[in-house]
Order: sequence, then structure tokens, then C-alpha cells
Amino acid sequence: MDANSAPKKPKLVIVEDEDPVSILNKGAGAGGANTNKNGLSYEDLTDLKPFYEESIPDKKDKFAKVRFVGYNRHFINANKSALHKWMEKNGEKAPDLQPAAGCKEPDEAYIDTEKEIAFIIEKKFQQTGGSVDEKIQTGPFKKEHYQELFPKYKIHYLYCLSDWFKRDEYKSVLNYLKKNNVPVFWGSSETYKQEMIAFMHSSL
Repeated sequence: MDANSAPKKPKLVIVEDEDPVSILNKGAGAGGANTNKNGLSYEDLTDLKPFYEESIPDKKDKFAKVRFVGYNRHFINANKSALHKWMEKNGEKAPDLQPAAGCKEPDEAYIDTEKEIAFIIEKKFQQTGGSVDEKIQTGPFKKEHYQELFPKYKIHYLYCLSDWFKRDEYKSVLNYLKKNNVPVFWGSSETYKQEMIAFMHSSL
């Protein structure tokens, strides 16, 4: 399926009486330059949830079984601490390994249990120089570390970046990420969500 052909305003079907809005982590960092005029954080604005066609939430453990508009493949959505909880609950987490700093609560994560693939989406919003500049350089380490934490699963570690990182000074870092198979998506793109969803469905 062409990622750009997905409807712009898909209808979300809830397969329970529970409201997934109340159970899915929306990400931290709301406030200041990280919000738009309506108070939505960058994590909220780039959340893939509007493209869920089906969502079966687990209220207790804050994850949900989801399917995207136009696709038949199911994923477990487990954002923030829910990722480690789900992996541990299902015996998929290395028992003697503690998560390194920066790998404890990913902004958004999707687990394909059938194909044994995990997509971990980290979001970085920046408008001025600062510590986030250097944090994106850690992508290859985090991908490798997640692979150690969840050895049964193939890990796709992905960045959703704001336009600040399109500046010339980041070209070398972006090339480094590309060489190390850490894809970069731009959250400001009108087709960001379709592109991310298409990537998840085409990746093995």
C-alpha cells in the first residue's frame, strides 16, 4: 500500500468499552517551546495514534494491541515504561541486564510479536543549541543496547526529529546515523505518520 494513500482523518475503532486515551502514555516534555499553540507537546503532535483503525487496550499495563488504517498487521503499542513491562511480562527481556540511561522509557514503541520485530521511536524537538544536539549521536548505541535487552527481537531504532536538525552542522551526525541503520523521520512533514507506518509495515 502507498503510505500517502491513507485517509487523513481515519476513524478509530475501540474494541472495548475502555478509552485508550486514558491509558496510552502521551510522552513527557509538554510546555515551553515543546508545545504548539493548542498546548500539544511534540510527542502528542507526532503520535501515530490518529491512524489506528483498531485498538484493544490493556488498562492495567498501559499497552494496547493496534492495527493501522489500510493494513492487516497487528502491533503491541507499548510506550514509555510499558515497553519494558510488556517484554518482561512475556519473558522477552534479558533477566540480568538493567536498561541504560536513555533506554528506559522510549517515546513510542510498537512490537510485532509474529515477526518478532520491535520499532522504538525516539522523538527530539529542538529550537536552540543544547544537550539534545549530542543525544541524537547515541542512536547506534541505544539500538545495540535494546537488542541486548530484548535478544529475541530484531530492533529498529528510529528518530523523529524537528527541523532544527536539518541545519548544516548536523549533516555529519545524520550521515553517521544512516551508516548505522538508524532511520531519521521529520516530524514536521505532512506525511510523517504515513511514512513511519509504511516503514514499519515494509521492514523485516
